[in-house]
Amino acid sequence: MRYITHYEEYPIYEPAEGGYYYSGNKVVDSEKMSKRACKKNLLEIWEECKKDNAERGFREDNTEEWERIINRTHEYPWCFNKEHNYIYKRSYYIGEGESYVIEKIHGSMERGYEPYC
Repeated sequence: MRYITHYEEYPIYEPAEGGYYYSGNKVVDSEKMSKRACKKNLLEIWEECKKDNAERGFREDNTEEWERIINRTHEYPWCFNKEHNYIYKRSYYIGEGESYVIEKIHGSMERGYEPYC
């Protein structure tokens, strides 16, 4: 059995060293199912993400235009890493990205505040 998990990033402020931000990652939704069902659902999510990309102007046949769209809107397209069964959207600002991943251990990509030593 595997989990298909939706993660969202959030910004974390660390006041040390003059202050800086980094991103945490939290589970938004997760479902346990067979490996085959996870892959099928991930492909369905990818189809929805491709539609979202097209609506925002990120056409697969014109990747040269993506840089202009990113600079103008500060939004990134959804991307699919087939090797690792991972869909993600980077963020222009710290803590605004999100991802869908198939994982064996629930919440394995969760991360939060890391105290400065």
